[in-house]
Amino acid sequence: MLQFASRALLLPLLLAVTVVTQGQFLKTKQEKGYFNITTPAELQVMWSIDSAMLNEGNARFKAGFEMHTINGYFVNPQFSIGLGVGLQFSHYKYYPSAAVSDDTLQSHGARITSLPIFADFRYYPRNSISGTMFLVDAGYAPALQTSNKDHKPFFNGGPFIKLGAAYKFYLTDLFSIVPSLNFKAQRYGDHTVAGGTLGLGLMF
Repeated sequence: MLQFASRALLLPLLLAVTVVTQGQFLKTKQEKGYFNITTPAELQVMWSIDSAMLNEGNARFKAGFEMHTINGYFVNPQFSIGLGVGLQFSHYKYYPSAAVSDDTLQSHGARITSLPIFADFRYYPRNSISGTMFLVDAGYAPALQTSNKDHKPFFNGGPFIKLGAAYKFYLTDLFSIVPSLNFKAQRYGDHTVAGGTLGLGLMF
């Protein structure tokens, strides 16, 4: 009788362990074929590595904001490639040289709007319903507009690279939430900036 009771208790326990184990590795529709990751908000804290020289002074970058979308394809359950495009709004401060006496050229903030176009590579260590992914983005971001039109020739865009890690939080078979933390280095003309970014995306 005691042996029967032990077996009766052991069976539900094994069943529960099996369900939990399978649930951790349950595949969703996102582990094969085409997918999209849209990031409506990525905060960027970017510092100037060198000082950008302008006609009448220099500029130092400090922060930015980006939104982008990536269309990708799973080569296999652990690796995907994609193509991304977005809009980037970068902020910098302009410092006129001491030789400039014009009051209209006093130190002030300005911004650049860029169009990042990039290749996206992602590695998924575990093919699980929720899990970590590591990413590499590399591309080019031409400048579309500057708040000070005289600065555009000096910030005519440049290449960039982003290295980071993200986590996929499964919500439904249709989409997941994907927060990410990244390191980014970017060129604006002859000027280099680098820093960190924090993004929040949706994976479909």
